[in-house]
Amino acid sequence: MPMHVSIVSVKNHKYIRVCSSYRNAEGKPRTRVIENHGRLETVLEKDPEFLDKLKARIAEENRLEQLAKDRELELQARKRMDKLSELARSNNDLPGCFHLYNVGAAIIRKVWCDLKMPEFFRYLQKDRNIGYSYDKAAYLLTEQRLLAPASKLQNFKNKDSSIIDHSEIDHLQDLYRVLDLLKEDKESVVKHLNREIQKRTKRKITAAFYDVTTYSFESRNISDYKDFGLSKDHKVNEVQVVLGLVMDENGIPIDYELFNGSTNEFGTMVPLIKKIKTTYGIDQLIVVADRGLNSSENLFALRQIGCDFVIAQKFKNASADEKKAILDQNNWQKSTCDENGEIFCHYKTIEVNKPLYETRTSPTTKLNYKTKKVIDTMNLHWIVSYSPRRAKKDRADRDRAIDKALDAIKNPGKLRLTGYKSLVKMPRKDGAPQLDTEKIEEQSQWDGYYVICTNLEISPERATEIYRKLWQIEDCFRVSKSQLETRPCFVWTDSHIYGHFLSCFISLVLEKYMLYSLKQELGDQVTHGKMCSALRQSQVVYDDINPQLPLFLRLYEPGLFDEMSKHFGLKVLSRVEKPVGLKKKLHLPGLKVVATTAWKS
Repeated sequence: MPMHVSIVSVKNHKYIRVCSSYRNAEGKPRTRVIENHGRLETVLEKDPEFLDKLKARIAEENRLEQLAKDRELELQARKRMDKLSELARSNNDLPGCFHLYNVGAAIIRKVWCDLKMPEFFRYLQKDRNIGYSYDKAAYLLTEQRLLAPASKLQNFKNKDSSIIDHSEIDHLQDLYRVLDLLKEDKESVVKHLNREIQKRTKRKITAAFYDVTTYSFESRNISDYKDFGLSKDHKVNEVQVVLGLVMDENGIPIDYELFNGSTNEFGTMVPLIKKIKTTYGIDQLIVVADRGLNSSENLFALRQIGCDFVIAQKFKNASADEKKAILDQNNWQKSTCDENGEIFCHYKTIEVNKPLYETRTSPTTKLNYKTKKVIDTMNLHWIVSYSPRRAKKDRADRDRAIDKALDAIKNPGKLRLTGYKSLVKMPRKDGAPQLDTEKIEEQSQWDGYYVICTNLEISPERATEIYRKLWQIEDCFRVSKSQLETRPCFVWTDSHIYGHFLSCFISLVLEKYMLYSLKQELGDQVTHGKMCSALRQSQVVYDDINPQLPLFLRLYEPGLFDEMSKHFGLKVLSRVEKPVGLKKKLHLPGLKVVATTAWKS
């Protein structure tokens, strides 16, 4: 045990001793005297700095002793790793005393606990008669979605590869049953997450970024949620659901709603925005969305519920006067330049009077249609920007589409593909398809232009700054679909579908919160890909080839995972760790060692 300097009082005198603590055969703590330096006052009279020098010497001796122990431990570990490798090669399999564990789960669990999810799920469980831990089942789904996204069956099979103890979840059906509970508790779970994140990020919801996407199923069976519709992923032969997501300015999701797969995206935004505004008591809220959600009905509805908006505007089908004002090169109001003095962007604001036409339902087709009757109007600002760099990109994109269109004309079988089909003029009767030069010329005049619609009295730069943050919600969808593999969905009942998406939403919130928190300390060099790779690739190997000295051997190199560990309140693992040390550093609650198998916390 390490030595320490102790000052004891004996008959009104103080004595300096160097002692070491140990436990006797019965396990009781005891202290032995290693050095005795006599009375304190006598020693200090000879050398006033004696006590400081003694403490420094003992600290250095302790350091050297620990260093020697660490070296001996690592030497033993290397010998054991060599032995394990030899056994694995000879048996063509991993021996029973060789187990890999992912320690990224410890960080996920720490963040889960920081957000007080265990207490919250225990509160939800207290009046329910269920035979498993609501918290641990919900956490297992979240952890596996971040570490090894797959089906619920595969999640259940993978649970033993985590450093976290999942032994309480001993039936696959527990993971399906928890989906039903999550559906019932969706509103409460989302409110709790937002409350905890608001405390930690000082979030003030002044802008809500909204977008819609679709998630497909490898199925053609229709239900209340699953249906055929306009797929964002071009999955035309599969049923889908529609999901609307709201995000804050930090890129952290606030709430979502699930809709039937055939739902038109125009009608998804206002109900969710209204719910958020009411739930969290927000007085002023700016709604930011893409032009796909810009309809007269949505804009007037947002104004009615007291929201402002900054939404991209479709302008190629605007009126002749509006197009003329956009393309006029003599009415630019402001220009910005880059560091080289070249023009970066031109700006101008056009005042537009937006009408709202009466909508009726056809008695025969039962479809809605607009009449010519104007029932309301609204004054809007169209903020027009023109960027030479954007114009160059638009031309390059169109040139690629023209090349594909020309290739398709030569090979008619390719004309069914989208992306360049609009550039091909199809003959009405006889004749071959041709390149639509008029369409190309008409499109080319809009190269470099972009229009933002708003009801706010703000500068073009401010409107552009607000709108540019919308890319983060597109990143949420990208992360959800690619990294978290939310689709294709491997659940089929409506209750399980709803619970599955809440579980994926929780995982997405944790991922975005962790990334935001890390960036506050480590900067923008931390990306989603790097963070997820660090979590997924951080493994330790446990072996009990020597039952008297079981060890954990770290397999990953120092880097981002160590920085993440320190940031979220864990300690960095050494190259070799004893089980007790690993437990303390990773804040694991307990320790259980089973011979020739794995230990779990």
